[in-house]
Amino acid sequence: MKHSLLAIIPMLAALAAAASQAHAQCPLSFAPASNYAVGNHPLSVAVGDFNADGRPDLAVANFSSGQQPSTVSILLGNGNGAFEAPVNYFVGIGPFSVTVGDFNADGRPDLAVANRNSNSVSILLGNVNGTFQVAVNYAAGSGPISVAVGDFNADGRPDLAVTNQSSNSVSILLGNGNGAFQAPVYYAVGAAQISVAVGDFNADGRPDLAVTNPSSNNVSILLGNLDGTFQAAVNYAAGIGPFSVVVGDFNADGRPDLAVANFSSNDVSILLDNGNGTFQVAVNYAAGVQPHSVAVGDFNADGQLDLAVANYNNANVSILLGNANGTFQVAVNYAAGSGPRSVAVDDFNADGRPDLAVTNSNGDNVSVFLNTGTGFTPPAIIQQPLTQIVQAGQNAAIAVTANGFGNTLTYQWRKNGIAIANGNNISGATSPTLIFSPANPSDTESYDVVVTSPLACGGGSQLTTSAAGVLAVTGANPCPADFNNDGGVDGSDVEAFFLQWGNGC
Repeated sequence: MKHSLLAIIPMLAALAAAASQAHAQCPLSFAPASNYAVGNHPLSVAVGDFNADGRPDLAVANFSSGQQPSTVSILLGNGNGAFEAPVNYFVGIGPFSVTVGDFNADGRPDLAVANRNSNSVSILLGNVNGTFQVAVNYAAGSGPISVAVGDFNADGRPDLAVTNQSSNSVSILLGNGNGAFQAPVYYAVGAAQISVAVGDFNADGRPDLAVTNPSSNNVSILLGNLDGTFQAAVNYAAGIGPFSVVVGDFNADGRPDLAVANFSSNDVSILLDNGNGTFQVAVNYAAGVQPHSVAVGDFNADGQLDLAVANYNNANVSILLGNANGTFQVAVNYAAGSGPRSVAVDDFNADGRPDLAVTNSNGDNVSVFLNTGTGFTPPAIIQQPLTQIVQAGQNAAIAVTANGFGNTLTYQWRKNGIAIANGNNISGATSPTLIFSPANPSDTESYDVVVTSPLACGGGSQLTTSAAGVLAVTGANPCPADFNNDGGVDGSDVEAFFLQWGNGC
């Protein structure tokens, strides 16, 4: 019989091809920025739900001229990614940084604002309707420029850490729990510090501090004691002019690492935590020109932390996608307004994807970037199953080659559209290659496979169904039974076989 001994696809070749799937990176995409007017010269943005409607709102510190009492703008979120017109509240002179915490234990978010030119921190207690009470000011150090929240003495009340640029110190203001704060206690750090972040760097359950020192090109680590005091600073080199520091576990080892935006070297330093309060040597990744602020989020929903960097002189935001080992990919840039200074992350349109808010100090506005990543694409079929003919008693294989996210695709072979299972002479029903050992005449049917990508990238599982390949198994009668799948065995099967395979029947 001319065609009865046609060669089947070599199983080894099929398995090798199936194993060649490439890793597919989750896609990254942001819509063009939407800009919202705020006060004069905005330098910092923070996120909180200020009116208890379940939607994230924005608080923006407006530096103004730095010569008179300035304001904080509150922009209430609509839940669809848009924001209402700002409402302004007076604070101190030259507000440089704003952060959110519940300082009077009423369940409503309050604001703390570092006022560089009045050497104070303003506390604005929040009302339930998204408004705030008149600011109350507390002395900090000389030139306070950044403020962070943490419970430093383990009394369940939020405290404040404030960097004082003009006195090379960090102020600790312990909270009383009623919205008031005690007098500051000072700890020496490096020169002209800009930013402070809180994390437990030595795994003792006590919050520690990381402070950027742009004039000494390093980061100070102050390990916390249980009583609200801190140990002497230990310094770690970063890039040139470190302006901003943020905490995140970038290599998935359960230890908090540091990302530092270096204003003068146009890069971001990653310092991996050793788990005992010390850090590895910084590894630098290029960002935009004059990066001023860095924030953390999983922007492509691959389970790895990424970075967003506001680049002051580039008028853009750099996104650096993280790998699983603490390294980062090449930056992708998105245009912002004029003079981006600060970036914050939250889901502003309730679609499950982290979005960005960026203050533009020269444009007197805030840019909001909505994350439009739609998840990974469905698996692609690179090699479809092939129609073939074998003799009964021979082994046969039908194979597919597919490509999809993460090289972790799943497979389900079907016979005439019905899922099949391993058993009797069939194996590989959930693999790239379906094997018949041996092939029987009753196996003569059409076979396709449903290829499914894993639940990842925020898009849920996605599937692709291959084309059908026909396995024709010749028996005593060289024309296979019911070749045309019409429910019976008659001359039409022979005719269908002739049309496909020639006169070998």
